Formats: sequence, C-alpha cells, structure tokens
Amino acid sequence: MKLLSFTTSILSVSIATLLTRNKTYANIGPDGSINPCHDLTEQQEIDECYMRLALEHVLVHNPSFPFGALIVDHTTNEISCYGANSNRKNKLLHGETTAFWNCTELYPSPSNNDMYDPGLEWAHQTLYTTGEPCPMCASQSIYRGVGRVVWGTSIADINRSGRQQLIIEMNDVIGSAHMGGYQPDHRVPDVVGGVLKNECDHAFWCAFSVFRDEDYYKSMTEKGLNDHIKANNKRFPCVTMPLFHTQHN
Repeated sequence: MKLLSFTTSILSVSIATLLTRNKTYANIGPDGSINPCHDLTEQQEIDECYMRLALEHVLVHNPSFPFGALIVDHTTNEISCYGANSNRKNKLLHGETTAFWNCTELYPSPSNNDMYDPGLEWAHQTLYTTGEPCPMCASQSIYRGVGRVVWGTSIADINRSGRQQLIIEMNDVIGSAHMGGYQPDHRVPDVVGGVLKNECDHAFWCAFSVFRDEDYYKSMTEKGLNDHIKANNKRFPCVTMPLFHTQHN
C-alpha cells in the first residue's frame, strides 16, 4: 500500500477504447473504469479489493465524510453502482443511501414497480461500505433485500474518532427484523465486518479530527480511552490518506 494525497488512482478509459482492445464488458464499471476486482476468485481478496474501491471513491468525492459505498453483483463479480456520502446536497444521503439510489436509477423497474419488480436481483448484490451501516442504512439494506453487507470501520470506532453516532450495531438491527405476526425474517443479509479496517479507520480518524473538541477529550478521558487517542495519533498520520495505486498498476 502507498500513501497518496487526495487524488484518484482509478484508471478510467472509454468503453469504445476498451472494445477496440478486445476487453469485455464484465471488466468495466458503471463509470466506465476498469474493474480490477473482476477476475479474483478468493472471497477475502474480492471483499478487500472492492472495499479499496469504495474507500478510493469517497476519498475523491467527499474526504471530509469518508463514508463510501459500492454495490456489486456477487454472482458475476460485476460492479452495479457506487455511492458516497452526499451530505452537502442532503444530510440524509449517507453513502449507502446514495448507492441504493444510484442503483435504482441505473436499473429501474421494467414495469415501473420497484416494490415488486425491481430492476436488479437484489439478493445477488453485496453492499460494500467503509463504515458499519448506521441504523437507517442497516434498515435500508434489509428493506432493499441485499444478500450481503461488508463494512470496514465499526460504529464504535467511528464514534471514538469524534463523530456523532447512534451506537446500535448492524447485527442488532438485523435481529429486530420480523415478518408479520412476529415471524422471524430470514431474508436479511449476511454481514462481514472489519474488512480493511486499518485503512478505513485511518480515513475516519483523520477526517473527523475537526470534531475532537474539548468536550470530546473530556468524555474520552472519563471513559478511560486516552490510550486509544494516543495509539491512533501514532498509527494514523493525517498528512496523507490511504489510497491504493499499486492495485491498478
């Protein structure tokens, strides 16, 4: 891994150029860029690769709130859409919400009925998100019907970085899901947490330094978490942020 400044290292080329070089559509993301994860076969490698893309995407588009998301069809290993926290446009547009919206726009219902006839097979989709989904986004993941959710930094660590959070884990939200008559809801996503945790923690720690005010330090001291602050300040220099140029070479 190399530490780079806030510049994108994602290689973008036109679809026409790719076709002239005998590339396949499967290697092309929805933004026209090459999908470097497409030919991987090991699940851990696949998850880490797509988490890198989600993190790179948000560090380019909204580094001050690095909640990035990526939705991938895990049956074909193709990218369906991207998302980044868009709080400057609408405070409720979290990274996951933006990704869901983008996918719905890119793949509209063929019958204009997204409730019963969506344009994507959502059970085949994996949501990658740099931060553990908040209760709102965790609920959207359940209602949207994604098959998997993969996240990087936990809600607790985002909060310890200085940012307001609802301290409710995604697994607790999933555990609250029921069908009518209190039947268990088995259509909830599988969840994998802590993927590229170090890199995602780095992004949140540096981005949210602006929220670490006097009251933050007082509360962390009362909770006995001063060592956490010292350790993160040592581990995560905030002059540069983690991007992954070597992946695209």
